[in-house]
Amino acid sequence: MRDVLGDALPFACSERRPLHVLVSDSDSVRNQRSLVAHRWGGVLPPGSFYELSGSNLVCSPEFTFLQMAPGKPLREIVEIGDYLCGLFSIGDSGCGYTGQRDALTTPESIAGFLDHVSGAYGVKQARRALRYVVERTASPREIMLCSALALPKSEGGRGIRRIVANQEVKVPEHLWEFAGTDSFYCDVYIPSSRGDVEYDSEQYHTGRYRLDHTQKRRNILEVSGIKTMSATPGQLSSFEYFQNFMWMLNKRFGLRERGLADAHLEARRDLYEFFSDPRRALF
Repeated sequence: MRDVLGDALPFACSERRPLHVLVSDSDSVRNQRSLVAHRWGGVLPPGSFYELSGSNLVCSPEFTFLQMAPGKPLREIVEIGDYLCGLFSIGDSGCGYTGQRDALTTPESIAGFLDHVSGAYGVKQARRALRYVVERTASPREIMLCSALALPKSEGGRGIRRIVANQEVKVPEHLWEFAGTDSFYCDVYIPSSRGDVEYDSEQYHTGRYRLDHTQKRRNILEVSGIKTMSATPGQLSSFEYFQNFMWMLNKRFGLRERGLADAHLEARRDLYEFFSDPRRALF
């Protein structure tokens, strides 16, 4: 611990939020109140670590995804992948939204890393979860919507095979001047039904100018052949409201869904409560 803290870290650690350290042999494992050691004895490909501070290294996003996979439920591994491949940052408290940023990695990069460590502990779980990771999401609520659509029904999702976040849609040329751009980006896009789910937050979709822009954008998408649905905080405020919203989404996008077994309905409730828990943080 003295060696780790000798080079100033860009974050704090405590007994409640300990620092996790990777070591190469059992003799180096010395767990303390504010430090947890993990052993990794296998060979790692180049790019597994980044320089952090002084002589300290931090695991790459791809290696982080692999290490987080064992022992976690599928929805949690997928969520971690969505955050690593997302276009936004979160706060030091491990939750929330603090602004835009470039993605830390991509599903393709994670898949390539897993191919290089194919026999490592956790690869099977990581590969399964990677099938449901949606890259380029722009907010925690978009991650929630993507998981509700992409995860298998046994995990509380709808089992839609392909979901795209921030999909570019070209605006008809005669509407360029009216739109002020030649393309828009759909928040959560379902290619099979040409359906776009927009998350209209209070922060970015209220006020006269923003409201006008949001409605104009939606009208242009509709005439461009894109069906749109707006998810608002109120429609996501309870499980019952969210179920009603998803029922309307199915109708609007022409998505057929057979009657749900009790186990699938309970899985959807669990998934909703997982994403809606205000006390939950990623770290």
